[in-house]
Amino acid sequence: MAKGHKTGKVGTHQCCHGGTWYVMLEEEEMRKTLPNMSKAIRWSLDLRWQRPSEPVGFYGLKEGLLMRSSKDPGMRIDWESFDAVNRHDKQTAAMTGKEEIDEFDTTIQGPWMKKWEIVHVNRHVERHREMEDNPESWTKA
Repeated sequence: MAKGHKTGKVGTHQCCHGGTWYVMLEEEEMRKTLPNMSKAIRWSLDLRWQRPSEPVGFYGLKEGLLMRSSKDPGMRIDWESFDAVNRHDKQTAAMTGKEEIDEFDTTIQGPWMKKWEIVHVNRHVERHREMEDNPESWTKA
């Protein structure tokens, strides 16, 4: 963003730049697959296994999903309780104090946006600030 820092709205930022959408990957998550030589879309599903006693990345908004247990080899995955909590409703509630969602709002915001100071402002950041009741906030250098 040319000359974007001249306004004094500067800070370390890794979220919501421009019209981009991306998934942040830690270095241990990088992997490479063979090129897709078919004429069809190739989909993949990557389930990460972790200790169920540790945080699962939902910022306390939703419990993780236990996929297996050494204590109960015949356990069945409890999809019903996992699906019963709408993460998007909980994200909205965490930001606004109410669980109402405008079904036509295409912006994405949530507690993770508080992890970084904001440099680049787009509609997601603007909506985040509205939900925080702080539309004029920024970080000055």
